[in-house]
Amino acid sequence: MREAVFAELARHDRPVSAYDIADNLSAARGKRVAPNSVYRILDVFVASNLAMRVESANAYLANTHPGCAHDCIFLVCDECGEAAHVDDEDVSRAVRAIAAGRGFKAERPVLEIRGLCKGCA
Repeated sequence: MREAVFAELARHDRPVSAYDIADNLSAARGKRVAPNSVYRILDVFVASNLAMRVESANAYLANTHPGCAHDCIFLVCDECGEAAHVDDEDVSRAVRAIAAGRGFKAERPVLEIRGLCKGCA
């Protein structure tokens, strides 16, 4: 089941919800796949850095570079739903420093910037 969920997740170039994954797998398998099962599998993928969660959309993307440990910075288009993942160590360090300066230990910083992508702007 994990392999099927990952294959379905990786097939999409935009964030996809657990419900969409469950619906697509249900149709492909000819039997119902429960969204709760998909959520549990996606949680494992996020914890092992195989997937990233776009918090504001409650959707997921396959991580194209799972060997890299970094914070999630997304540019999320409100028009088409595209979510571009950006790696920026300066921004990551600044966010973690702000948290540390307030006595807060940042475990998994996620920064999402909502707006319009180049194609929709």
